[in-house]
Amino acid sequence: MDRRRFLALSGLCLTGVAGCTAENDQQQTTAVPTTSPEYDLDIEFSGLQSGVVELFEDAYELSSNPGSQYLFLNVSVTSGLRPAVEDIIFRFDGEAYSPKTEWDYPPLHRGEDSVGEFPDSVGDERYRSDDDRDGWLVFELPERGDASEAALSWPGGKWKPDESVRGRLANPLPDFSLEAWTVPETISSTARPEFEISARNEGAEPGQFWGAIDGDGWTTDRTVTLVTQRIPPGETESWRVTGRSSQIPPEDMSGENEEVTISYTLLWEGENQSQSTRVTYE
Repeated sequence: MDRRRFLALSGLCLTGVAGCTAENDQQQTTAVPTTSPEYDLDIEFSGLQSGVVELFEDAYELSSNPGSQYLFLNVSVTSGLRPAVEDIIFRFDGEAYSPKTEWDYPPLHRGEDSVGEFPDSVGDERYRSDDDRDGWLVFELPERGDASEAALSWPGGKWKPDESVRGRLANPLPDFSLEAWTVPETISSTARPEFEISARNEGAEPGQFWGAIDGDGWTTDRTVTLVTQRIPPGETESWRVTGRSSQIPPEDMSGENEEVTISYTLLWEGENQSQSTRVTYE
């Protein structure tokens, strides 16, 4: 055998061995298992409304979409990582809904079981995934539908509302009638105004009366307080709400012999109601 033939055969042999070795290496490679992040969340029902209060500069506005209901849920991270808002889904009537995140103006919310004191001009915190703040998320849902399998889900977890909430989701939201809206005739410049509201739930399901009180006139800030109250079906509830006093300027800004008045407006899902009160300086 000549030298060139021997070298050629040797080269083929080495190439074959290298190929076999590479193939064996590929067969022996195993994928490293990955684990999904663990999210431990505590979920609570916070409200079901026909719309949302938004903050337009220094005043309130009500926003709603005909044919929709707005489900508010409180989300708290009890341990582990904080899931992104877009990873939290609510399933209702066979469809999946993401939290509403696009607004014309910043949304505000006071839970129907809120224990926060009045005045409450900005409401509860909103849930954010980019910092450590727990709070509420809101889902815009059809005004009625099959709620038997309604549930909130996130990677590695699930929460199902109780029967009473599912019943409210499945049926149209109740109508309310405003029985009384009382504003004090006069208010001291250093006192907080106190209002009385009386409303009736005209529906067959529990419902949330919601809205806000806006102040206009000789004021420096129009956001007086948010309003919310859960009312059983067919019943009337009366309650008192305290507003902010910081909106009333001092006497030396009012001008001599000028009567200082403020017009308070109750914004709610019915026709807004306004009444004026006279400011007194002691």
